[in-house]
Amino acid sequence: MNEAQRQHYLKALGLTPWVARGPLPGAAASPLLDWEDEEDQPVAPASSAPAQDAPAPAQPQTAAPVVSEAPVQDAPQSPPPKAASQTSEPAPAAPAVARGKGLTFTLEAHLGGDIWLLCAQEDNQAPGLGRFEAPLMANLLALFQARPQRPRRFFCPLTEQPMPAQEASQALSAFIAGLCEQAGGEKVLLCLPEALCDALFDQPRYQPFELGGRRALVISSLAEMLADPAQHKKASWHAMQTNGFHGE
Repeated sequence: MNEAQRQHYLKALGLTPWVARGPLPGAAASPLLDWEDEEDQPVAPASSAPAQDAPAPAQPQTAAPVVSEAPVQDAPQSPPPKAASQTSEPAPAAPAVARGKGLTFTLEAHLGGDIWLLCAQEDNQAPGLGRFEAPLMANLLALFQARPQRPRRFFCPLTEQPMPAQEASQALSAFIAGLCEQAGGEKVLLCLPEALCDALFDQPRYQPFELGGRRALVISSLAEMLADPAQHKKASWHAMQTNGFHGE
């Protein structure tokens, strides 16, 4: 860095530069500076800073026609986002789950009499049923005269890898068979959302079938009973009475 450039930076920092214009007694001789030539050099770095900005004004001039063309090209491309949103709407639908995509759910299991009651948690990441689901679950267990006990839980997926619906159904069937062998039980009553029931068992709710070697019935989920009790509680209770899942 030459002296003129150094003085320029000192001024920019707010420091007062000082250079002796004549020899000082006892001091080493310093070369005389040609300020006109030296100051022309710092102008280059000073102008180099704007020079970096200079492409900015230069680019808009050359880029102006490009920018004007870009919207014209982007205008016909604007419909694809709408098409993408239209294709993303049916993604969470139940049929997409039933076609083998990975399932994620948690079931809480209780034994009441000879019936295993398994209810899907509204929040599968929660440690248990929600504050509104738990009282409804307690009412169902009271119907089956169940004793207070620590609930069993079925987690899907069993590992960090996604589990297709068919594998999840097989794992749930083995889980229920194990429960019945260890603690007894002759029937299985499941409170599941409709989409989950269709994905696991490929059949409608409120109709009996066999699961894990036991007679099973799927009724409305606890969340659905709470959201629309007139419809889901009535349909569930009717299916339970018709198929012998109403307790003692």
